[in-house]
Formats: sequence, C-alpha cells, structure tokens
Amino acid sequence: MKEKDENGKIKIIMYAISLILFIIGFIPALENYKLIIYLLSIITSGYDLIIEGIKNIFHLNFEEDTLMTIAIIAAFIIGEYPESVAIALLFKLGEFIEDKAVERANQNINSIASLKITKANLVKGDETKQINVEDLKIDDIILIKPGETVPVDCKIEKGESALDTSKLTGESEPIYVNKGMEILSGSINQNGILTCKVTKKYEDSAISKIVDLVYEATNNKGKKEEFITRFSRIYTPVVIIIAILLAILPALFGADFITWLNRSLVFLVASCPCSIVISIPLAYFSCIGAISKKGLLIKGTKHIEDLANARILALDKTGTITTGRMKVETFKQINENISKKDLIQYAYSLEENSNHPISTAIIEYGKNNGVNKIKVDSQKEIAGCGIYGKIKDREVIIGNKKMLEKYNIKLENNIPENAIIIVVDNQISAYITLKEKIRDGFKETMSKLYDIGIKKVVMLTGDSKSEAEKIAKECGKIEYRAKLMPEGKVEEINQLKKDGKVIFIGDGINDSPVLATSDFGIAMGEGTDIASTTADSILISNSISTLPQIINTARKTLRIVNENITISLLAKLIVLILGILGIAPVWLAVGADTGITLLTVVNSIRIFNK
Repeated sequence: MKEKDENGKIKIIMYAISLILFIIGFIPALENYKLIIYLLSIITSGYDLIIEGIKNIFHLNFEEDTLMTIAIIAAFIIGEYPESVAIALLFKLGEFIEDKAVERANQNINSIASLKITKANLVKGDETKQINVEDLKIDDIILIKPGETVPVDCKIEKGESALDTSKLTGESEPIYVNKGMEILSGSINQNGILTCKVTKKYEDSAISKIVDLVYEATNNKGKKEEFITRFSRIYTPVVIIIAILLAILPALFGADFITWLNRSLVFLVASCPCSIVISIPLAYFSCIGAISKKGLLIKGTKHIEDLANARILALDKTGTITTGRMKVETFKQINENISKKDLIQYAYSLEENSNHPISTAIIEYGKNNGVNKIKVDSQKEIAGCGIYGKIKDREVIIGNKKMLEKYNIKLENNIPENAIIIVVDNQISAYITLKEKIRDGFKETMSKLYDIGIKKVVMLTGDSKSEAEKIAKECGKIEYRAKLMPEGKVEEINQLKKDGKVIFIGDGINDSPVLATSDFGIAMGEGTDIASTTADSILISNSISTLPQIINTARKTLRIVNENITISLLAKLIVLILGILGIAPVWLAVGADTGITLLTVVNSIRIFNK
C-alpha cells in the first residue's frame, strides 16, 4: 500500500513538471528551445503511455493506449508540439480520474475483504496462544475478545456479547448472542468475551467464501460488458485503418498531406472508445459494490440486468417470509382442576432439553410467562409425535394427534387439527396452537416493492391451503400457491415467467431447482452453502427489507450504462464530423474525449448515491 502511495505521488509530481514545461514552451523568448521543452514535457507526463503504446503496436494489440501513442508521435513529427503534449496531458488527466473512480468503487469490496483476519486465539487448557487462522481445526476452542473480528464460523460455548455485522450483512443494529448460538466469521465482537468451538475451517467459513464470491463477481461480465470488450477489439484497428486512409487518399488526389494528416489525427483521437470502455465496466463494478453493502452478493455483473428487468417476485415461505422459528399463538386451558401456570410449567419442563422448533416455541412461551423448570422424574421422546414424562407423580404427555393415539387417548372434536395437546393423568388438559414468525418489516417491504413497479408477489409453499392463506393475509397484498412439491414450484415459476422476468427467493436447500429456473435466484444466507448454491445471489443479511433498494440500484445502473453509451456515441459523432471538416484541432478532440470520459465516469459513480 505504501509503495502504491509513493508511486502515486511520483506520478503527480511528474505530471506537474510536465504541465509547467508545457506552459514554459509558450514563452516567446524560449522559441529556439521549444522542441526540447515540449519533448521533456511529453516524456515526464506520458513516458509510460508511449512505452505501452509502442509495445501494443508491435504486438498488434490495438487499445486506447495505442491510439493515443500514434497521435502523440505523429503530432510531434509534423511539428505540432503543443498539440502532442496536450494529447499526453489530457489523456493522463483522464487516466487519473478513472483510477480515482475505480478506487472508490473498490472501497465497498475492500471493506468486506478487510474482515478477513490472519490470527486467532487458540485455547489449550489454561493457556491461550495466537496462531494462524488457517491452522484452526474443527472442534478447536478459540477466544474472541472485545473489538476482535470472529475469525471462523463457530458456536459459542461460554459468554455473551453484541456482534456488529454491518459490514457483513448491511444491518446496522447489533445482534445479541449467547451460549449455544452459532456465529459467522466476519462479525465484530463489541463487548463481551466469547469462548467458541470452531464449526468450519477457515477456507469453508462464511467471510472467506463471501470475499471470493465478490471478487469472482467482478470478473463475471454482463451482456453489455462483453459486447463492449468485443467491440473495442474490432473497433480500434478499424479506426486506425480509416485514419491512415484519411491521411493518404486525399493526398493522392492532390490535397495537402499535412492538412489531412491533422484531420486523420483528430479522427483517430476522437474515435477512441475510452469513455465507453471505462465507464460501462465501472458502472457494473460500482453496482456490485453498492449492492454488496446492502447485504446481497451477486455472482457476476451479468445477473444485474435480469434483476433490474424483473417485475415478478416469488418466495418460499419457511425461512424466507417466515424466520423458520415457531411461536405460541394460543394456549387454551380445558381442565380447570389444574392451574394454567402448572400446565405451562409441565410443558416447559418436558420440552426444555429438546432443540425441536416446537419445543423452542414452548420454552420461549414458558419463559415469557415466568415459569421455572421443575424436576422431571422420567422422560421419553417419540420422534414425530411428542414427549411422555412423569412430574410430581403425574403422568404428562405433550404431543400431536399421533401421540394421543399411541396412548389410547381420544381426541376431542373441538381441538384444532394441528394443535399440540397437553394430557395430565390421561385427561386432556390444554392445547397449544403455533404459528411461524413472519420476518420483521415484511409487510412494509411488500408495499415498497409494489411502489417501485413489482407487478406481482407470489408465495410458493408445500403447506396446506389454510395455512398458506393465513400467512398470506398476515403479509398483506401477496398471492399464494399451496401444497407444492419442488417440481410443482418449478412449474409455477415457468408459468409466472410468461408475464415477465421472475425473482425467486428461497432457502437454497430444497429450493435449488426453483432458484435455477427463475430469471434471478436469491438464496437466503441462513442454511445454505454460500459456495455451492445454484442461486445467482446470496442474501447474507437474511432480511429482504433492503430488496427494494437493491432492485432500484440495479435499475439505476442499467439507466446509467445506456446514458453513457448514448452520450459517448453522440459526442464522438459530432467531433468526428467537425474534425473531418477541419474545424476541430487535435487538442479539442483529446479534450472532448477526456471530457466525455470524465462525464461518463462521474455518471457511473452516481450509483453509490442510491
């Protein structure tokens, strides 16, 4: 980095010297020395440009450096020293502006890369030593101190803290974590000391794969970028041939060679596709950086166009619309001989050692109702059915309809089909109904999506029609398709695609075929392998609240790309006509080219303001 800064300072000093020499060259008293002064001016500002251009000529590699080198040398040979220097100075100015713009575009990506760290605190017995993060093994115990970045994906064994995940997910609010929770590498520990068990090696951890994906995305070009690359390879040699013919042919018919050589130089410089070649990739590159800061990683700029043009959104339910976690909706007491608090306590105590989503919901409900765990004398869990246990000499069963059938207990007609039933001493005493937690702000996000022009939002789920309808009503203005197997979801996506490009958001596991079928697939970061998912992007923030902003950023990028192409082509056409007519000098052509490049570059970095 220091070497880069030093090189930058040297270039600025050389450019300043060249500019001073250029101005000195206009002093009448130094008329006899102007050839040397202008030659020194060209060397100090454009030596690297000329060296690269000459190499390109010998290798038949026709790029903008080649065009500028030919123009500089030709102008100097025919005695147009100020114009020769002006070409070098203006081109280097444009190059400097481009470097600064790319540097700014890199900032968002580099901020993610900076989250990768090299050292970790390994705990061995009573000792803690610092080792290279690559040397960590699964099940190693590490210590994460306040202010440190989580080095690898791990599970908290001891301690609690708040994690800053803003650079990783775009979420500004800290996440509070404690024992038993899994945390992702790249998060920053804000206060408490955490003792964690390594769950993934360094190369398999979230931040390592995220950084690789972001850099891979910058090399995965979109259709317009690929066209520009192919266009410049053909366009530049054609321009050189036309410029040569423009200089030679009129002279063969008696026209002044120097006059038409000047005009051919104007044509050569004005034709340079700098503004297009620089600004289009920069716009897409800026978009990748801006969108990644909002928590979405896109696997290549080629997907930006599909995202921008999409008008239909389809979503999986579990883990996408909902958090994938359950909560108690109702607790209905039936047996009045046992207090509600005791019934909640029995259920809480039986479920306390289970990690099942239903158990987690009941445990949370118990805590919210202020009950404490009491001693369970014996306990037996039946997978897919429920739990049997003995508490205070009472037989307690908590489970579904299948569980009651196993113990020959008759289900009452007024109990909902999907209820979790509590039985005490063979008597149905209460039942619980559960519902999935809808992600915070989901309804508001749907409204914003319709505001920006999304025509239709459809939930695709394998759940029953009644359950899907209930979730859809709670979410607001969305349609639903229920009781769908994975192949059924694919068929629905193909039907939706008849009305426009479709975005699909799913958890990336059983939704892989649908993610691949949609025009733009988004996999939720939870529960998906960041590297191998079939989706076009990963929503590492696990929140679709930023989706309206992300879509708008993609649309703004396409508008800017089209604006840059239009501006560049129109401006060049005007200067070309003026040049051929002999109205525009070479320095004006260079100035116009640099000016248009500057304009389109500034236009491209407007993406950061979205």
